[in-house]
Amino acid sequence: MDLNNETFLVTFNNDQDYLNALTGGPWVILDHYLVVHQWSPSFRTSDKPHRSVVAWIQLPELPVHFYHREVLFALGNLIGRTVKLDYHTEHLERGKFARLAVELDMSKPLATRIRLDGFWQQVIYENLPEICFECGRIGHREAACPNNLGTLATSPPSSSNPS
Repeated sequence: MDLNNETFLVTFNNDQDYLNALTGGPWVILDHYLVVHQWSPSFRTSDKPHRSVVAWIQLPELPVHFYHREVLFALGNLIGRTVKLDYHTEHLERGKFARLAVELDMSKPLATRIRLDGFWQQVIYENLPEICFECGRIGHREAACPNNLGTLATSPPSSSNPS
């Protein structure tokens, strides 16, 4: 159903199609994110646009004793809201990295690592084409980061006085 404000309501006949649409992304069409959200009764198209996207993350070299469903969901929740575990991760078939689908708030910086049992665990984001690792936000790269632009604009000019 076509709603207003470039919003569409889509219904699915089975849960697997719904999960594929929700976790198969992030969906990018003509360099724009197609943001997929679960419907809620309080949703209004006139509200502030949703600034979240579901993306897959990897936790490389995660120690094996963390490979429990509840623990993995808790780790994903440190980064966003965990939506789903990868089949191979959930069934302990892959040890190189744990893979989770997490709903990310695009208005907040992305975590590049999390503190875990006294060590820093790296977080890798899959298929997010524009991530700024200066401010941690989606939508631009370091060269175009507003944080850097502000720094460049306010830095004092260099002296050209030959003394």
